[in-house]
Amino acid sequence: MAAVIGIARIAGEPGSSKAKLQQFRKVTIAHPYLVAARDRLITAISDSPRNSVIFVLGPTGVGKTTLRAKVENDLTARLIPELREDRGRMPVVGMEAVAPDTGNFSWRDHFKRLLDSMREPLIDYKLDRKGRPRGDKEYLFRFDPSARSSGAEHQYAVEEALRYRRPAAVFIDEAQHLAKMSSGRRLLDQLDVIKSIANCTGTPHVLVGTYDLLAFRNLSGQLSRRSIDIHFRRYRADRPGEASIFINVLRSFAAQLPVAKHADLVKD
Repeated sequence: MAAVIGIARIAGEPGSSKAKLQQFRKVTIAHPYLVAARDRLITAISDSPRNSVIFVLGPTGVGKTTLRAKVENDLTARLIPELREDRGRMPVVGMEAVAPDTGNFSWRDHFKRLLDSMREPLIDYKLDRKGRPRGDKEYLFRFDPSARSSGAEHQYAVEEALRYRRPAAVFIDEAQHLAKMSSGRRLLDQLDVIKSIANCTGTPHVLVGTYDLLAFRNLSGQLSRRSIDIHFRRYRADRPGEASIFINVLRSFAAQLPVAKHADLVKD
């Protein structure tokens, strides 16, 4: 609490104190579970079949989004030589699955957000799968999201974009939101969409989310054979050595706090 109050006071101060606060907000303390999960995820993306579906599971607040950001940065750094040669390629594609406001997950909205994350030009002016312009007139190329077939056409546009951009992987954060649906739609149907895109594009898909993702995990025997689980869990005080690791991480974090007086978080 004292550390939080100290940070709040510094936020209003000018000059170097404010700069220190901004720097603190960017701090990430590396720790064994984070490093291990990062290494496992990079290996899974690099060495697994290109149509794999990778599940990154963990409790809320453990650092899954931080893990995703670090892996995306690492993959980007590794691909820099290839990106210089092929300016149309993207190193990774990442987005967050948005919780639906109607109770049903919207694939049309998801696909448009995915296209937007790829900075895909003319999202609303795509051709259909036969290469014909959409609309009432031949010159009208409008890709109408209210059309009955727009969900399928959006999916096709995503598949074409991924084939062209050739990312190392597609990351979907908060992937447990895929399970939010009406009772008439099966969980397996939701996962089949992801599986189909991974198959058609040869692009690994990384689903990052809470343990609610376990509802997907064993729905399909075919998917179970080619999917990979990465468990990013919390440290537990009842396991030998884990309390010491946590304390060391806490000390490193406390040393980065932008407060005038040293904060002894360990004693609390």
